[in-house]
Amino acid sequence: MTRFKYLLAIFVAASWYAPPFLTYLLPTLSDWLLSISFACWIPLFFFSLGALFRRNWKAIAIFSASWVLAVLPLFELELTGQFRSWIYVQGFRIHVAPVEQYLSKCELIAFVEDGIKQRLGECEYRKLSSDSWGAVFYDTTRQFALPPAQRTQGWKDAMYNFDSYCYLTEKAIADPVFQDFYTVVLPGEHVGGC
Repeated sequence: MTRFKYLLAIFVAASWYAPPFLTYLLPTLSDWLLSISFACWIPLFFFSLGALFRRNWKAIAIFSASWVLAVLPLFELELTGQFRSWIYVQGFRIHVAPVEQYLSKCELIAFVEDGIKQRLGECEYRKLSSDSWGAVFYDTTRQFALPPAQRTQGWKDAMYNFDSYCYLTEKAIADPVFQDFYTVVLPGEHVGGC
């Protein structure tokens, strides 16, 4: 039983940090992990009280650390957000490794801009909620991170090869993830067309 208590404490402590890592590796588990964790808070609370009443200092220290790690993200501290972002990038890096093999599955468009051959492409979609999708794009020009008004016409012309081009060229600003990969959130009404 003691081993179960400590495993529960570790699970609750790690549950805020595992979903970003698993976003692309195990998306279904990533979606459910926080809900499962909240259900585990109840037995962890009673185990913590039991350790406190028995004055088991080792168990109190472990449960206290678990509670701090579990509750810390609720305060939205910058350091916690940076750590979760770093974990997200590491999970994404594992997901796309090896990069060239992953890119072979992407719908890439080659175009020339300022005399340099560039590639732009859509790699995958993931449903985030009932009204939004997350898309992974590859962009060697790195214009996806720029405000829409600063993007070149050559980039916009290449983007017309994709279903949601109107939204992507005029409104979407993507978040850089790793190397030339970007994630962008697409509202449901813009998926599959304008």
